Amino acid sequence: MKEKALNDMTEEEIVDEFTSLAVRQKEASEKDRFSIYNKLYARVVELGRELKSRPGDRRRDLLPLLAHDNVQVRFMAAREVLAVAPEAACRTLQEIKDSNWFPFAADAGTTLSAFKSGVFPRPDP
Repeated sequence: MKEKALNDMTEEEIVDEFTSLAVRQKEASEKDRFSIYNKLYARVVELGRELKSRPGDRRRDLLPLLAHDNVQVRFMAAREVLAVAPEAACRTLQEIKDSNWFPFAADAGTTLSAFKSGVFPRPDP
């Protein structure tokens, strides 16, 4: 089945696909299927960019995912909302880091460090 064009997707469809792909990322990571993980990662980032490009920057639509059961969904959502909801995103990243559930804890710690040092994109003005 062919992927629907991003600009033809509703925000709800984007969030649903974002969630589904992040769940699959976790599975790929746990099975050391890094080429699959990387393809999924690229699409998740694309979905985030699409939300950002929409009127009003719709990345806030990902905020409910910060409470998702899946750690990878929470991590990817936190990365995407850092610019629009930095406090909530940092809180989620810190929780993942503190869980010591690797490799997710390491990814969260690295993202937090990069954000706090200004390397990772800072909040939009």
